[in-house]
Amino acid sequence: MVSYTYKSIENQDDNMPNWYKPEIDSKVLKGLMKRRNLPGLINNFCYLLLLFITGYIAYLTWGTWWAIPAFLVYGNIYSFSNARWHEFVHRSVFRTRWLNDFFYQVFSLMDYFEAFKWRWSHTHHHSRTIHLDVDYEIQVSRPANLWNLFVTDAFAIDRVWAEFKSVFWHSLGIMTPIAKDCVPESERWKMIWNCRFYMLVKIVVIYWAYSIGSFLPLMFWFTPLIYGGTLFQFVAMLQHGGLKADSWDHRESTRTVYLNPILGWCMYMNMQYHIEHHIFPQVPFYNLPKLHKIVKDQMPPPNTSFFNGMKEMIPAIIKQSKDPKYHLPRELPA
Repeated sequence: MVSYTYKSIENQDDNMPNWYKPEIDSKVLKGLMKRRNLPGLINNFCYLLLLFITGYIAYLTWGTWWAIPAFLVYGNIYSFSNARWHEFVHRSVFRTRWLNDFFYQVFSLMDYFEAFKWRWSHTHHHSRTIHLDVDYEIQVSRPANLWNLFVTDAFAIDRVWAEFKSVFWHSLGIMTPIAKDCVPESERWKMIWNCRFYMLVKIVVIYWAYSIGSFLPLMFWFTPLIYGGTLFQFVAMLQHGGLKADSWDHRESTRTVYLNPILGWCMYMNMQYHIEHHIFPQVPFYNLPKLHKIVKDQMPPPNTSFFNGMKEMIPAIIKQSKDPKYHLPRELPA
């Protein structure tokens, strides 16, 4: 994840343009925004069951060469906890608020995103999506940093290190620029104490591994983001990679791509419908396919598969490493 020097939205022009919105019946949209508990419970049960099964298999292989492929599978599934962190930050998964907040804290800890800071930061991401020098969650910088994208970020090294430093300073009550810009002063005490909790958890897990003389506890939390984050890095890169920056039309800056049910629904929580999510972020993940069908004729053609998206995106990112003004043209309906 690449961060920029953030110019607070409060200091921006109050008369900034409005985001593009497709035409959709208000009653239909209201129906799509209704939240239910059951779809979210089923989805998270399936994901956690898959994580448990692959984790148990990896545990059984520890000490053998089979542990390498087993933990790679577990780690890549674990890294998709980021998708859950993302959905719960919107509080759109469950009708019951405490369920949203509970699972948000769980998956924030799993994905090593301090919960309070990133809830406020993600609000800015939706307000100024891929607006340079404003959006803190720009994955593909301008010009694109290929080493960062395909090496250090593919193994979450930069992201985990940056978050470690942020959590450490915040646990001491020292505010980083992102906290100063995004987190209201009245809410910072929650962030500070949560960061202290994160530091305590890390110390406990590291001490546990040391006391038993085994790296195994760390293989199940924290390090999966590093050794198993590659697939998620490229799936997430499809959200905005190679597209236009500083646009007020999500159709130019964001991508929708079709994925199979295991990768798309179970692991990614339908975030492959990313244009639709950015335009209507309060539509629950289980209604995004329905929303997509309704507004499809007002959107650019979606990529037909993960590999189809890669084929389009990677050459564009390479071009952006040399020409920061380059972006993929989008076929927008008249």
